[in-house]
Amino acid sequence: MNDCVAGDIEDLEVCVREGRRPRDNGPYRVMVGDSLMRFAPIIAEDANHTGRSLLGLTALEPVEEHVLFAVLAGGLLEEIRLEETVDLRQGVEKFVAFRSDRIFRLLINGREYDWGGCFISGATVLKLAKADSDAEGVWLKGAGGEERRIGAAELIDLSQPGVETFATRALGG
Repeated sequence: MNDCVAGDIEDLEVCVREGRRPRDNGPYRVMVGDSLMRFAPIIAEDANHTGRSLLGLTALEPVEEHVLFAVLAGGLLEEIRLEETVDLRQGVEKFVAFRSDRIFRLLINGREYDWGGCFISGATVLKLAKADSDAEGVWLKGAGGEERRIGAAELIDLSQPGVETFATRALGG
């Protein structure tokens, strides 16, 4: 049996890791995380869902007060509006949901990311960058070009004016 199928449920995260397209018919196991990148599984019977229906499966209520992002196979986040349809078979690794009415833009290693929470931790930046948290650290670039190291548990307020720019790099040994 293919290890992407567990008890007849297609695991999307495993399929992305294996680099193959999920089967055409569900059910599908989908991971949905929060602002701290803590993930829990939901089961979606069909491949096509709206943002509203996916949020409904998570029991996040009211769905209108949440924003949902697809975590794409390459690690980038893409907003899924409530009435927008997404095909779970098209490179979606997992989802992240926030109770928020705003979306914040940030840069990590020159790549643009959208984020649904006012705060982001150094550990979350490392996860978004798919960096090794044991070997790499996070630096925040200031307006004057200076950089300062951000601890894993340190929270950065994204609601301040400007786009926060982060860089990850190997820690000195």
